Amino acid sequence: MSPSREEQALHQLQSQQSKLLDKIDELRAIGVGGLVELPQVIVCGNQSSGKSSVLEAISRVRFPAKSNVCTRFATEVILRRSPQPKIKVSIEPGESRTNEAERQKLREFAPQAFSSDGDLPKLIEQAKECMGISNEDTVNSGFSDDVLKVAISGPDKPELTLVDLPGLYYSTSRDQGAKGIEIVRGLTEKYMKNTRTIILAVISAKTDYHLQEVLNMAERFDSKRERTLGIITQPDILEADSEEEGNYLQFMRNEKIHLRLGWHALRNRSFETRDISDDARDEREKTFFEQGRWASLSRDYVGVESLRRRLSTVLLQHVRRNLPSLIADIQDQIADRQRRLAKLGPARSTLQQQRGFLLDISSSFERITSQALNGMYADEFFGEFGDDTQDSQDFRRLRAVIRELNECFADAMNTRGSRRIVRELLSHFYDLDQEKKKMYMEDWSPEYITREALEKEIGEQARKNRGIELPGSANQLLVGNLFRDQSKPWEGIARLHLLNTWESVKYFVYLLLRHLTDEPTYTLLVGTVLAPQLERMKDGLLNKLGELTAYTKRGHPLPIGKSFLSKIQVARTNRQIAALRKGLGLSRSFFGLKDGSRSFDADDLERAASELRSSSDQFAAAEIIDQMQAYYDTSIVTFVDNIATLAIENCLLGPLERIFTSQTVNNMDDQQIRELAEELPHVQHDRQRLDQELNKLQAGLDTFNIFSTESSSLQRPPMFAKPKPASAHPSLFQGLDPIALRKKLEPQSKCRYPDPCKIIVCANLSNSTLDSYNK
Repeated sequence: MSPSREEQALHQLQSQQSKLLDKIDELRAIGVGGLVELPQVIVCGNQSSGKSSVLEAISRVRFPAKSNVCTRFATEVILRRSPQPKIKVSIEPGESRTNEAERQKLREFAPQAFSSDGDLPKLIEQAKECMGISNEDTVNSGFSDDVLKVAISGPDKPELTLVDLPGLYYSTSRDQGAKGIEIVRGLTEKYMKNTRTIILAVISAKTDYHLQEVLNMAERFDSKRERTLGIITQPDILEADSEEEGNYLQFMRNEKIHLRLGWHALRNRSFETRDISDDARDEREKTFFEQGRWASLSRDYVGVESLRRRLSTVLLQHVRRNLPSLIADIQDQIADRQRRLAKLGPARSTLQQQRGFLLDISSSFERITSQALNGMYADEFFGEFGDDTQDSQDFRRLRAVIRELNECFADAMNTRGSRRIVRELLSHFYDLDQEKKKMYMEDWSPEYITREALEKEIGEQARKNRGIELPGSANQLLVGNLFRDQSKPWEGIARLHLLNTWESVKYFVYLLLRHLTDEPTYTLLVGTVLAPQLERMKDGLLNKLGELTAYTKRGHPLPIGKSFLSKIQVARTNRQIAALRKGLGLSRSFFGLKDGSRSFDADDLERAASELRSSSDQFAAAEIIDQMQAYYDTSIVTFVDNIATLAIENCLLGPLERIFTSQTVNNMDDQQIRELAEELPHVQHDRQRLDQELNKLQAGLDTFNIFSTESSSLQRPPMFAKPKPASAHPSLFQGLDPIALRKKLEPQSKCRYPDPCKIIVCANLSNSTLDSYNK
């Protein structure tokens, strides 16, 4: 009899699946599974839930029946179709096995393949001994993340790879202690956590499903219930037409707990029928599901034959669906390894290689530093435009940081540069809470004084410090003293700004060096080369600050240029206008009127003139304040500029360009080169490990790219031209495939589906032809 179309399709599916699953198994065997999450199917459930019976029914191989056989490790069951039956057992060392001799011993466990499953229990016991695992729950019994791999092939085997996990249990006994409970739970959660794992959650109809935790555990890691397939075992235990049977039938109809992959039911062997053949077991199962209320269920959801087909299809679809994200994950991991290897640099066992290694770092450091200082952020070190994912992002763009700090410094000097604030000079009062949120303003407590109080204070000082000056003239020493008193905050604000700028530069240097090299080299270069130079740059900054503030502390005011005189004249004029306005009883806005007029008599003018007259001491005090304020206004601008240029640019940013250059490396002697660049043993080990991981990941990428190419099809036309502004068919450029596009443009008619021939033509039409066709 020729095979049916369904069987032919299944065989084609299995052949296709076999290649893909074999490649995934190969990648898992070389350790790619420890680097990225690979698709897999796990079988989990309570002890005595019939989990082993599910595995036996699918594989048609008898596994050891003892409940405590595999309580401490996972068993990977690899099922493949082949003409001849064959079973092979091996061990894959876990990640926790760091001793290479132990790993090699486990890899060498490869007993001769056999065709009968009668020897399987014995071989599994041998594998346990090789892993150092005993059945007793003792402190020294050990737990292993090694994986026992059982490869089973034969003409009646489906194309599947299943990971059988230890059964969950909750009560202790002589053979199963409290330690084992946590071990099994931890192992199950580890596999469920893999987002590419299909979870076969086995629950037994013999036990109340509320007491079987596997569904709750699965929901913790698969909250959308997208990758869990429920398996109900031992349904023949239930009494016909009972409430319990009804509950489990609700599960089967996906009504009680909805799973995207649905539910499946199997009838297990009983104790009495434990020795019957697989064919007899399958026949009894078929008969059971044809009776009673179970007969109302679709044959696709009951029985082991349909489960094999269903699992094959589900697994293949799952793998295909995860291929794009899996390839993306592998590409990310490859990029990460390449970056880390680039940081380690090439192997450097000779002096020439070591010097070349440092020269590469120094040239990159010099180039990127120059970009940072000139505001040309072209290197990848600075990140992409609009990338705010890293807190350190702003500090990488050093020139922007320096400019921001200088602006904050200038604002702080303008606001809190004066020790005392003359109220009449303020255009508005400060909101202290808002001002303290600004940089350099945290500890500011403004002290206000009126012009009248300040003149009185200066007048007292003028009388006490009279010299040989003419009456009404100011003692110039008082101008200097008042200026020094008002400018006292300058040095503190400037010091805070310079140290803050230096810290920003230091942070930039450390970020850049960490970007360019590995941790050991970074530590050595910072400790021996960069940190000492940064400290010298800080000393130079503070020395320059002392130089810039020295004259303001001891010297005499010596203003240069006409700015000072013009400020004095403006201040004197404003003072006289204010006195005249007061004498005439005018508002502040009167002298600003263009079309207003008012007459004054001789008494008014006499009274106004009296306001202009003052004692010689009062006049001198007012002149001292005006001269000090004029000198202060011109000096603070110069001081702020000098801090930004003479201190920061000359003493900090200038030396930064020369802090670590190729010339720096060329000037090092051989001993210093060895101390900085000689590879430590663990660096050599890291490079070797990263090389191995990169090769594994590249092998995985090459493998999956092949299947991704095979599975891809021309789903949508390429976007080879911009859409016309007035186009009647914008959907062409919205990612629709040709069929979806044809449906969208098709006029509504009685026919629900478009003509298949038209779809084929549409998929190959050019843009212009498509437009004319749709017209």
